[in-house]
Amino acid sequence: MAQKILGDLRGYPGDAYCVNKKRVIFDKSIRSCQAANAEGSLQVMKMNMRNTTRYLLPLFYIALSQLNSCSGDSPGVISESDQNITLRLIDTLGVDIGEENYVFGNIVDAVFLPDGRIVLLDVLLNRISIFSSNGEFVSSFGTEGSGPGEFSEPVSIAVLSNDVLAVCDNMHRKVVFFDSLHCYLWEMTGFDPLPPSYIENGVLDSFIGLQSHYYIESGVLNFGVRLGLWSQTVEPDVVYAAFYTVPINNTVELYSVHFCTDSQGRVYTAPTSYEEYSITCYSSEGDTLFHIAEPYNKTEKTQEEIEYEHMCYRYDTPGFDSDDRRSIASRWEPDPYRLAIENISTDHADRIWVQTGRSECNSPNFRVYDSNGNRVASVETELPIESLNWSFVFGRERVLAFDTNPSDYSKVYILEIAD
Repeated sequence: MAQKILGDLRGYPGDAYCVNKKRVIFDKSIRSCQAANAEGSLQVMKMNMRNTTRYLLPLFYIALSQLNSCSGDSPGVISESDQNITLRLIDTLGVDIGEENYVFGNIVDAVFLPDGRIVLLDVLLNRISIFSSNGEFVSSFGTEGSGPGEFSEPVSIAVLSNDVLAVCDNMHRKVVFFDSLHCYLWEMTGFDPLPPSYIENGVLDSFIGLQSHYYIESGVLNFGVRLGLWSQTVEPDVVYAAFYTVPINNTVELYSVHFCTDSQGRVYTAPTSYEEYSITCYSSEGDTLFHIAEPYNKTEKTQEEIEYEHMCYRYDTPGFDSDDRRSIASRWEPDPYRLAIENISTDHADRIWVQTGRSECNSPNFRVYDSNGNRVASVETELPIESLNWSFVFGRERVLAFDTNPSDYSKVYILEIAD
């Protein structure tokens, strides 16, 4: 399939561009991350895009910032009679010491298979574990290495058609595919500089992902990210949006969005903004279907929240020595404002779950919309620990929640929806 580019945004904060008759404005309030190695050359690090404080990967760190976008389409309808429901904890997977199949290294992604089985991706053990919908161990597979079907830094997993599993391996710059019996099928190799850091299912045998990317124009390096659809080659078939900037004084300022997909291959995006609450739905071909917008007032974090973020922040990824980690940690400061939208996901009914903030006990809250963009529920969660790194995966009857950078040992909480 020929590549179809729907958005190519290049420039500096404050510039405005017209892309496919849509005016996109970069906001000037941005964050950046700088880390120079001993030779003084540019060193950029990447963070997985599912959460703003996920497991840190050794080569790139994408400092999430805000992106304001606008379009002439009308927003989705917001219902005034939405339900109040709770995500209630019913079970836990993972132990500190005990049965080997329940001792995890670091769970960084998870999916549900169509029959309800749970698939967990462990980046430290290079292992994919399968559990029943009730949390009983079924099987596991995965081998560390560089050969076919092997991986050394698996960071994301997606279920494609016919229960095919696609696994992103950052270390070897490839996506590995396994059939429904978890036998090796093939792999997409040669991504430059990395494969997408986070992927979800697309239509048929494709996947949607957010990829660190660069190009050189007139001798100048342009670095950024692009959100696209891949099927057969390392070049995306469709690019829904691309955000580039030029490194200045060894500093790279990058923009990003939250994204998710549904069972029909539609793509939802939300800006990582402190002021704008909006979600845009695209068809798999990239046509805009609808927008959701709600009022949001820019809100400062409390001093307790900032202190808690300092306490939770750790830079323990492999690939950097202790001096580098201390240097990075000493320069890091939490953002003083809360994001309007912290994350977005979809469930089996193609409802859109928007993580909007936290309750008084620091447990995440959600707003839920139907597949036409109408709000249908407000949701509170009941989780036993505090974390800044919650990741949620929604299935037919169950919801998974896990801390992608745990303070003790890695575990997965199984939740149910309670009216």
